[in-house]
Amino acid sequence: MKTVNYQQRKTFEKYDNASYLLYLNEQRITFVPDNVYQQKEVPGVNGYSYTGTTADGSTKIQAADVTDENRRNKFIAGLVGVKYGIDAQIAILANGTSTEKHISELADFEVYRVECKQQIDDLLSRF
Repeated sequence: MKTVNYQQRKTFEKYDNASYLLYLNEQRITFVPDNVYQQKEVPGVNGYSYTGTTADGSTKIQAADVTDENRRNKFIAGLVGVKYGIDAQIAILANGTSTEKHISELADFEVYRVECKQQIDDLLSRF
């Protein structure tokens, strides 16, 4: 995971026809920009930090054909897909609660899915 600071607030950016960059885990911060030459004490600037899987602090997700109407669902599905590929999702859901291991896997998946929903709702509230 990489945390990056910005003076301007970020939400999401289209990366290509099948991907988006989501700026998650937003924190309000005061920081000294990297491009400030530090001979003397420099006051910090107000800004935001984002923590994600890419070098710019974003998290890249797979999401194609995103519209205003389906953005939330596409972003949630894409974020879930970062940890659980589609084959893993199908297997976890199909296994259900047939064994203790399956119960645990399904519970972990459901917790992660709820976390993804919360992160996307937070992101979209900034839009």
